[in-house]
Amino acid sequence: MVLDGHSRLLAAQASAMDRQTLRDWVHRYNADGLAGLADRPRPGRQPRLAEAQRSEVAKWVEDALTQDRWRGALALC
Repeated sequence: MVLDGHSRLLAAQASAMDRQTLRDWVHRYNADGLAGLADRPRPGRQPRLAEAQRSEVAKWVEDALTQDRWRGALALC
């Protein structure tokens, strides 16, 4: 709507968003085109586990699931 000449307020209301949010989107579009409207990585807290530790936990989970599958299969025998 903004590209068609409507006010930002009207465009924001029609899109059920705050005018400030629409303003931010317009600036991103003006700077980077459609690619600027794509989600960007958000900063978050750093993982508590290192990559090696996460791999080890994933292995524990997989091993536990495998054992449960075998238990279920043996129970059917």
